[in-house]
Amino acid sequence: MAAIATASLSTSAVVVRLSVAFRSRSRQTVATSSSFARHSISPISRTYHPATKPSDCLPTGELQLQRSSFCTGLASGTYHSRSLKPIAAAAGHASAFGSQGREGKEAKEGFWKGGQGEAGGGGEAEEAWEEMGDSVPAARVRLRQELYAPIEPHRSGTLAVSGVHTVYWEESGNPKGQPVIFLHGGPGGGTAPANRRFFDPAFFRIVLMDQRGAGRSTPHACLEENTTWDLVGDIETLRKHLGVDKWLVFGGSWGSTLSLVYAATHPDRVAGLILRGIFLLRRKEVEWFYQKGADSIFPDAFDKYREFIPKDEQHDLVAAYHKRLMNDSEPDQQVAAARHWTEWEMATSYLLPNEDSLKRGEDDKFALAFARIESHYFVNKGFLPSDSFLLDSVPKFKHIPAVIVQGRYDVVCPIVSAWELHKAWPEAEFKVVPDAGHSANERGIGEQLVAAMESFKLKLSR
Repeated sequence: MAAIATASLSTSAVVVRLSVAFRSRSRQTVATSSSFARHSISPISRTYHPATKPSDCLPTGELQLQRSSFCTGLASGTYHSRSLKPIAAAAGHASAFGSQGREGKEAKEGFWKGGQGEAGGGGEAEEAWEEMGDSVPAARVRLRQELYAPIEPHRSGTLAVSGVHTVYWEESGNPKGQPVIFLHGGPGGGTAPANRRFFDPAFFRIVLMDQRGAGRSTPHACLEENTTWDLVGDIETLRKHLGVDKWLVFGGSWGSTLSLVYAATHPDRVAGLILRGIFLLRRKEVEWFYQKGADSIFPDAFDKYREFIPKDEQHDLVAAYHKRLMNDSEPDQQVAAARHWTEWEMATSYLLPNEDSLKRGEDDKFALAFARIESHYFVNKGFLPSDSFLLDSVPKFKHIPAVIVQGRYDVVCPIVSAWELHKAWPEAEFKVVPDAGHSANERGIGEQLVAAMESFKLKLSR
């Protein structure tokens, strides 16, 4: 990794634009201080720099180092990771970075409008910063928050993971970059092209995998040999197949559950965890969403989900749905149950109604895998040995750098689970998005997930 730095000095701020060029696995990087050597993640401020405002910097897709007006001198440059001595740092005037000039103005306006693509909902974007160095006040990096442009995989395939199952996998981004695996939700949700957009394709080797029975994996919606522990084994099988030593693990909702189980089982293979919409798969979480709790917030959508089941079975809706979803002899009822189950979750995943999410419940193929696999896992308590298994397992992975992103108004996976995980694991950075629900495609959540990846990128560039 090499970094080339240029700087512009003004009366209000020092901005250092870092153009990071990946060169195989070289160790020449932007380094800052011994604080980066710590395992814990430095906090990202949720407020503006004390003496600055957004217009003080030209916001681009590059990393930016900023110091407020009361800083003296240029406190950052290009460093070699061994000597930590400056290699180059140039300072000078640059009017294009100020409030004058059409180019700088248009660049600023384009950035602050967001360019969120498929992400929706939310309010104004909040800035994310990373502390740089030990000086007071410290230089800080403004972290990118916009989704990256859509990309296509450069390699894909299928991998036989048992005598029954074959899983689909793909790679995109930098073939020699930092590996990161995306673990989708559900279980049974499968991956989508938009999942690649949280990651800088110039830096990350982006791996997506459809879990057993989901997406493009076969057999479709199959429950045989389909447990949490089978999926953990599949992640390891794929890691070895791809020749990866350690990787970042990124997962939301059920993906956060699977990420934590994997980290507890193979902590030596996890370079970092990026978690969203925490689901600890406890009985009270399943009952909240599928039986009693979320119905108080979405009574209209819940009525449709509940009334599909006869009244004498409504005391245990998960079991009633599971019975119908397992009944292959009545495919029409099976598909109808799958649609009702899936439509309930799709109707509650966003803070504000989202038509694209609602339409997913109308896709019978998707709904069948989603509902069958979810209900299969939930009636079996996630195949975990105890209700508190994940919280009990925190000591096994608490040393791993981690970021937790949680929507304040998440109805599917209420914030209380993320809060309890945060209390058990204070070493992990905890980010609450104040105007979001459950979906990673909500603007505020998407922004914080991208910022989390940018923070890891900065640290891993050492």
